[in-house]
Amino acid sequence: MKTDKLKGLIWCSLLGDAYSLGGHWIYDQEQLANSTLNFNGLNDPLSNYHSTKKAGDFTHYGDQTVWLLEHLQETKSYDPFDYASYWQKSMSNYNGYKDGASEASLKNLNDGKSFMGCGSDSTDLSIVGRHSPLLFTLKNIDELLESIKLHNCLTHLSKETLDASKYIMEVTLAMIYDLDVEKTLKERSVFYGDMVEEEVSKAFLLKNKPANEALQELGISCDVKGGLASTVYLLLNYHNDFTALLKANLLAGGDSASRAMVAGMVVGAKYGFEATKPAWIKELNQYEKLSELIN
Repeated sequence: MKTDKLKGLIWCSLLGDAYSLGGHWIYDQEQLANSTLNFNGLNDPLSNYHSTKKAGDFTHYGDQTVWLLEHLQETKSYDPFDYASYWQKSMSNYNGYKDGASEASLKNLNDGKSFMGCGSDSTDLSIVGRHSPLLFTLKNIDELLESIKLHNCLTHLSKETLDASKYIMEVTLAMIYDLDVEKTLKERSVFYGDMVEEEVSKAFLLKNKPANEALQELGISCDVKGGLASTVYLLLNYHNDFTALLKANLLAGGDSASRAMVAGMVVGAKYGFEATKPAWIKELNQYEKLSELIN
């Protein structure tokens, strides 16, 4: 059972990213609702930001997650020196979109800064979902916590993202042991700083609003402030229906891939891979490679 849940947390995070590619960074909810997107599968991206991508690919978030998974499956531990070098080489040769955090961190590494001080000052939610290979691979809780901190700071040297990462790590681990979703989201939020507690509280306040309205009000941009609240809202309302969660999230617009990756970690850990895998999973262009890495 635990193995299925571990597989679920990483698969669902990556599946959430791939599903979101079609509408990622489209902020107009009406445009999304009236688009030609197939909401029962994977789509070519509508946004010009992903001009090198096609249906079945990942966004730049998912691609970086796969790099980390590959590295961990080879090393079985997170060595921040080795991974910084691996990430630097991979990002230097990358032909997908490079977000501001990646550009700044890469420049700092190229300029000779160490992995400890190369991270950008970004407060984007995206890093939180990219930790899934660490939760999948590392078994010791102290090693996991330290590795999440070091991996976070490689590209996002901000307290907000680190607090959110530690919060989501604890919620995800709780799901592996079958704790209640709503209680865990609420109870654990008080241990990770004012920002996390406030974001979670905002999501609970809007729990009964329709998704498009609630997420628009909570925040659909890249920032962890707003993005975390919207992700918690999605988990409160759709944690037991991964397909519905992905669709509601995509139709809300904005940085849907970040929210889907974070929510996917929690949902996959709660219900496991077999219960959550969608019919379109084999449409992933890296399906065979990922099956080998994860299985």
